[in-house]
Amino acid sequence: MILDLRTKFFFSVNISGWAIVQMFEAGATRSEVLAASANWGAGNDDHPAINAFIDQLLAEQLLEPASGTAAARSDVAVTAWTPPLLSKHKEPLQRIMVSAFDPGLPLAE
Repeated sequence: MILDLRTKFFFSVNISGWAIVQMFEAGATRSEVLAASANWGAGNDDHPAINAFIDQLLAEQLLEPASGTAAARSDVAVTAWTPPLLSKHKEPLQRIMVSAFDPGLPLAE
């Protein structure tokens, strides 16, 4: 699951998609993700699905520039490759507690 704190929408991600998200968190590039996906069992015919997944992450503004290198994440792996999927849930989280000091929250009495 991914929660977009800006919009409060949840996204479901399969295992291959989660591994790709983790790579981006470590600072990977698109080409590094494609190379890692090949190591996980993706073929050349999976490239359109991987690129569509990355484009969807970008369109939903779920990716930000990061520092670091993807090589630093040696624990990112996929045991059984399936094309990555990102599904946006229909309803946003109505309210999330960001701070215990939020003046909009009721006080315990």
